[in-house]
Amino acid sequence: MTTAPMREWGRRLSDAIRAALDAGDLAAARRLALEGDGQARSLAKEYALMYRGLGITVRVLLRLLADTGPEEVAGLSSRFRLDMAHLMAPPDSDEWATVPTSGLDEELGRAARCLEAGEERFDQEQARLAGDVVLAIEAGDVGRAHTCLDLKEQGHYVPRHDRLIRFMAECFGWVLRRSGPAALLDLHLGMAEGQRRGFERWEEMSPDEFAWTTAYLLKQHMGRAETTEDAEKFTIEQSLCGSGGALVVRGAYAGPEALPYVQGPGPLTAGEPRLPVYCSHCPIWNGVAPLKWFGRPHWVFERPSRPDGSCTLHIYKRRDGAPAAYIRALGAPGGGGL
Repeated sequence: MTTAPMREWGRRLSDAIRAALDAGDLAAARRLALEGDGQARSLAKEYALMYRGLGITVRVLLRLLADTGPEEVAGLSSRFRLDMAHLMAPPDSDEWATVPTSGLDEELGRAARCLEAGEERFDQEQARLAGDVVLAIEAGDVGRAHTCLDLKEQGHYVPRHDRLIRFMAECFGWVLRRSGPAALLDLHLGMAEGQRRGFERWEEMSPDEFAWTTAYLLKQHMGRAETTEDAEKFTIEQSLCGSGGALVVRGAYAGPEALPYVQGPGPLTAGEPRLPVYCSHCPIWNGVAPLKWFGRPHWVFERPSRPDGSCTLHIYKRRDGAPAAYIRALGAPGGGGL
């Protein structure tokens, strides 16, 4: 458990290093880069867990999509694979990009293997870029240290993160359009089941450890999160959710290739009149599935996915602390399981 004050839970390691550089404390900046901040182990490892976690999630999604059959899914997967291959490969390499596929199963398998290969390359490149930051700090070159930090984060990590998020959103939207809300709910429950071990680890945490872990997870999506606490709960305010909220503010739900909204109050919308399709996984993975497994939601959303990309969630300290009205909105009677 971190000893950092709660007001710093939403600050990423890279931002802590930037602050130290701006304050002229090069020793602190170097120490943070090499030893981390109590959440990220080091600058080299800052985004490793998130990137691998997203890769696991997408591979679960690919396995579930293998049962659908239509060529449109193969097209979504192919475009995603080519984009990721371009992002992860050396400039002179056409690996993963030029070999055609003969069907949906082959395409989905190729996309999964592309992701697996990309994870090792991601770790290697992040470590190299972190090393460049440390060398700049040791040389006393604050300007270069900032440039290297920006390259590592905005130039390398963020484009890969954003493409993974967009692919998930596109797949969720395709399922909603083709087969309707019930099929999307089934997909989300299947994806949650495929990641159940992670949720079980969350269930074993104390409320404060879980709130701290949640803040860490959310800030890795490159949004802005602030945690507060009262007698009954922790509240995390995302003034920008860096995944679902960022899609909204960047216009992903407008124009000729707009992602759809889930319409009507229910589990997929956390009881709201509508919710962006990408965001619909949150009340299922973090609400409906934990209710089914453990008898309580892990996260309770309040006015989720607002037009400005903001979102509020609560983590209740008591196992029975979640409001009954929210549990009913998820489709469960009272405070019991599904």
